[in-house]
Amino acid sequence: MKVKIISVGKVKDKGLNELINYYAKQIKTIEMVEITDEASITGMEKEGQKILSKIAKDSYVISLAIEGKMLDSVEFADTLDHVTTNFGPSITFIIGGSFGLSHAVKEKSNLLLSFSKMTFPHQLMKLFLVEQIFRAQAILNNHPYHK
Repeated sequence: MKVKIISVGKVKDKGLNELINYYAKQIKTIEMVEITDEASITGMEKEGQKILSKIAKDSYVISLAIEGKMLDSVEFADTLDHVTTNFGPSITFIIGGSFGLSHAVKEKSNLLLSFSKMTFPHQLMKLFLVEQIFRAQAILNNHPYHK
């Protein structure tokens, strides 16, 4: 599985970056791309165009959105397994900025995924997502990390 995470905004907190990098190193085949966030909601379309330009044509796109489908960790692992088996090894995850994702990005997405009905800072979502990808790999490989 080749994972790309496209996120809007930079993670500025050193501690969060360390945790994100810890899990990213465990995943091995991961690329993280940061898109500059826009200052107002009118810039969301511009963010969307930047995001779309970073998605590989053969990649399965999973965007994090509050209205998306909620999965537990095992269902998430099964989804990733299904995607890589049926659509190829490339998966792109998208984390929007404070104004969410443009309509064009949501339309491009193969799956809208929600971690909760609550709203979280995009910096934390990056950590949550990287950890869940690592956990999914552990589940699929029968590793004891997921108990």
